[in-house]
Parts: sequence; C-alpha cells; structure tokens
Amino acid sequence: MFTIMMLLTGMLSSFSTPDLAPSHAAASVNAPTIVTSAFTASEPSSFSVYPSRSGLETLNGLTLQDRIQDANRLYGEASDKTSAYMAGDEYSYGDLKVGAYQDWIYYVSVPGSAGSFNLNGQELPMDGAQIRERLGTPDFNADDGFGYEHGGQAIKVFTDPRSGEIRSVDLFDNTSV
Repeated sequence: MFTIMMLLTGMLSSFSTPDLAPSHAAASVNAPTIVTSAFTASEPSSFSVYPSRSGLETLNGLTLQDRIQDANRLYGEASDKTSAYMAGDEYSYGDLKVGAYQDWIYYVSVPGSAGSFNLNGQELPMDGAQIRERLGTPDFNADDGFGYEHGGQAIKVFTDPRSGEIRSVDLFDNTSV
C-alpha cells in the first residue's frame, strides 16, 4: 500500500510544478481530456434509474448504509421521534419517515402525498404507470403494491388496493423480511 501511495505522489507532484517537470509529463496533462471524451462517447444514451450504479439505492438522498446523523445533516433535526413498528425508532422529517436501529437507517418511506420522490438522483412522480415505465417490470407484485429487489435492498411502491393510488414508496433491507 505504501508503495502505491509513493508512486501516486511521485506522479502527481510533477503536475504541481510543471516548469520543473520533464516534457513528457507536461504533454500528458491533456491526456485526461482525451480519455474523458472517449469515455463520454461510450456512455449509453439512456440512464437507468434502477438499479443504481453504486449498488446502494438512494431514496430521497438516503441509503441503507447511512446513519440517522446523515438524515439530520440532509434534512435538519427530526420533527418527531417515535418507536418504530419493528424495532428502533422512526424519525419524521416533514413527510419523510426514516426508521433507524442503533442509529443505522433500515428503512426510508416517502408518502404518496409528497407528489414525487427521488430515486438514485432521479425525480419520479407518484404515478404507478410512470414508475413502471422508468424502472421496468417489477420483481414482485402484492395485494398492497409492487416492488423491485436488488442486492439485498427492496424498493416497494405501496398502493391502495381499491383505487390504485400510491400510499408510499419505501426503501428497505429485504434480507430481514
């Protein structure tokens, strides 16, 4: 590890003082632009909202790897804290509900009344047809909604069985269910 750090330091130090750097180092300064252009050209034209590229799904900016302090930083202090239905506590940030056990987030819930939600950096409306269009065929259907599973995480769209109206969109760990 130390060797790698020293190699990186040596390579980067030549960029910090270009007047003392050898000519081949100065010529390589433009190389990242060429690499970036080639990379950008190979990007797919349509960005997939789900699953996330990182493997960690985010719902309204929060992942299941975050702590409640991360939610506080993002949304300010919780307006309410109650005992959660499974364990731990449920924190309210306006309409957003966040479940945490020992300060680790284990679910995030956005109510349908919010009108939209942010999944992996993309804003989606609280509309079942549009969610299916953007996320594809659900991995599961239930009486109370439909959902998607990926890497131990589930995103479930809870719907009213009679009206089909969205009640909430939730992110949770599906290995615990």
